Amino acid sequence: MRTCEICSGHRLRQLHRQTFLFPGTNRTGHYDVVTCEDCGFTYASDIPSRAEQEAYYEASGRHLHAAHVPAGLAEAHRAFYDFIVANHPNLATDSAILDIGSSMGHFLNLFKSAGYRSILGLEPSSMASTLARDTYGIEVIPATLEDFHPGRQFDLITLCGVLEHLTSLHDLVSGIGRLLPDRGYLFIAVPDAASFGEREPREPFLEFALEHINFFTDQSLDNLLRPHGFERVASLSQWNDFYANRYLLALYNHGPIERPAPVRDESGTDSVARYIDMSNARLATIAGKVDALADTGTPIVIWGAGSLASRLCATTRLPECNILAFVDVNPQLHGQTLLGRPIHPPEWLDGRREATVFIASYVYGAEIRQALADKFHWGDAIVTI
Repeated sequence: MRTCEICSGHRLRQLHRQTFLFPGTNRTGHYDVVTCEDCGFTYASDIPSRAEQEAYYEASGRHLHAAHVPAGLAEAHRAFYDFIVANHPNLATDSAILDIGSSMGHFLNLFKSAGYRSILGLEPSSMASTLARDTYGIEVIPATLEDFHPGRQFDLITLCGVLEHLTSLHDLVSGIGRLLPDRGYLFIAVPDAASFGEREPREPFLEFALEHINFFTDQSLDNLLRPHGFERVASLSQWNDFYANRYLLALYNHGPIERPAPVRDESGTDSVARYIDMSNARLATIAGKVDALADTGTPIVIWGAGSLASRLCATTRLPECNILAFVDVNPQLHGQTLLGRPIHPPEWLDGRREATVFIASYVYGAEIRQALADKFHWGDAIVTI
């Protein structure tokens, strides 16, 4: 059991069990979405081991996009950058900026393009470090925060889509505090758990990807950060079309402040519970389509071998279907397997007309349908979800 990382509470209430298939195996895993009855923080307990998490990242290459950044991700990064610049009163072009979890530097490149001269990234992947240098001319140190000892401080530290992935949250924030001077700034962008239940999700349980283990609201972020001397300067819940969800953007100032006890988060639990109900209803619709394919034995090729496919393999009858193969545009996945079937590049489809294509993607669904029509002249043998 993972105790509450904000208030150390042990009184937990389970909201949902999320199951998934580990990449490259036929083995299912799970975590439990729980809420702390003391402070209201909602998070994942009984999570996969650190080794399993790291293997997932390395196998999928999810943190790497090379020079081809999806348009929606680039749009999200621009929104993060604009928010920082609008709310940081003293961000001069010679300010020292550190981006933690920087992947290969896509976000940092916005600062570089705007004339900021002292920028640095931190990302455990050595491949990301090489790509950052070769693509943008940006230095990304291949290390974790606990192994990073720069011998200096930074005026601004950023974490874009990072905090929802990590454990040992108080140790992390304490380490960040040591890298900031008094009046230094911290920017955080995380999925906004207070908005999860606002509308029917386009993709069921998207927010409960294997690697997402913390579900923050503005109140739970405050509860985590204030004991370490951080005061919120500005925050914004912003819609993102690419992922069809809201991101919480928050800017904090670091310094000596009163450090109160956590204030109970009243919004996260109810929102997450509504999201679970909506996702279950959405999943039932998809499961009906999978049942039809399983019952008829229709030969299928599944386009998409990412987190959605992994969840569907564990939560529907997809393993019972007559699956010929998976295809995916991500080169990191090629040569791997899912459900014991190989993962090929999309070109593998050329000339294979005997199968129905099952599109296991929402984010790229329209793009995949267009590719099927333009590149492969595919007919009606397509199932969308």
